[in-house]
Amino acid sequence: MQLIRRSTGRRLRAFGAVLITTLGLTAFAATTPATAAANACLTGTLAFDHLDAEAGTSKPVRTQVARNANWELWGRTGSGAASRLAAGITGASDGRFTACHNASLAEAYVRFRSSSTSMWRVVKAANNTTDYTFDSARRTNVSGTQDLGTVKVPSTLQRAWKVVDTLNVLYWKRANPVSSCWTARQSDGRCDQITFVWDPKVADGGYWDYPNTNYVFLGATMPDSKHLVLHEAGHWLQWQLYGRGFPVVDNCNPHYIEKHSSESCAWTEGFADAVAAYALGDYRYVYDNGGSYSFRNDASTPGWDAGDTVQGRVGSSLLDLWATGGPDGGNWNRTIALMTRDFSQDFREYFTEDRPAAGLSTTGAAERILAGHTISY
Repeated sequence: MQLIRRSTGRRLRAFGAVLITTLGLTAFAATTPATAAANACLTGTLAFDHLDAEAGTSKPVRTQVARNANWELWGRTGSGAASRLAAGITGASDGRFTACHNASLAEAYVRFRSSSTSMWRVVKAANNTTDYTFDSARRTNVSGTQDLGTVKVPSTLQRAWKVVDTLNVLYWKRANPVSSCWTARQSDGRCDQITFVWDPKVADGGYWDYPNTNYVFLGATMPDSKHLVLHEAGHWLQWQLYGRGFPVVDNCNPHYIEKHSSESCAWTEGFADAVAAYALGDYRYVYDNGGSYSFRNDASTPGWDAGDTVQGRVGSSLLDLWATGGPDGGNWNRTIALMTRDFSQDFREYFTEDRPAAGLSTTGAAERILAGHTISY
């Protein structure tokens, strides 16, 4: 499993204004709106190839449209230098873009960025927080609409756009009914942005850098696993839900799904495991080499330690509480609301104190779920 890397130091936080408040619905936005009067448009679909760790150790190559990814229209009307003329995001379901300007252009192209509005981004380094970018083919004498077809992310950069695309599935399930921010603690225009640092030449990674930069660092091949990306995002999400607070965690290096660590480690790592599995709709963790580990367990599962110091026991309990037909109504929404209001140092506090205060059950089916995973309070 991947680690939270912790050290002493002051917390840093990134603020970002929301460009588009309906990432799940809106396919187009531009600083110069596309209208019937637009004289030059470049359209197309942004896509990327990627190695699919979720499909197994063979990691077959898949092609995926890049959803909610930032684009910019660049161009010039005469012989001068090109400038930025419009901006928006690709379609939330189809990766389509329509980049328009209200005059004919001598030259035009679309620049794509490894970010989504100002809600999440993939940058080159902690000390070089610029997005990865690449440009489409350049078109000259653009008047009317020209279709660029499918624009592919260059092979050396495709993992950055896989991270951008993967974070959509968590954002869409964030259960925040009051703003377009990641959590209900923040209002539109004051949303925190999650930052991933990825360098194709750096193997080290797989951690959330708390409490220093609070960035997620990924090694070269780690974006191949959506579970790994979302697990690390889950740590950041828990920090956000707690108003930029986080449990004091001990005895967590190393930690394993099925083995004892500590109550605090099992809570934070089990929650992050559950975030990834819940967002993707399964019941496992997938490593970037394509290997996977099932969360299915009971008292007789070989090799598993027992109790709430085991992250796999905690994570599977959460998933079962949130499951269809489970005691929490078939989703995690009430837990997300609870965590937005109440801080839990460990799973015991979450279950025995904060759930009752939020009107969530701790008896009957809920109690049986925990008992089935060897946790008893």
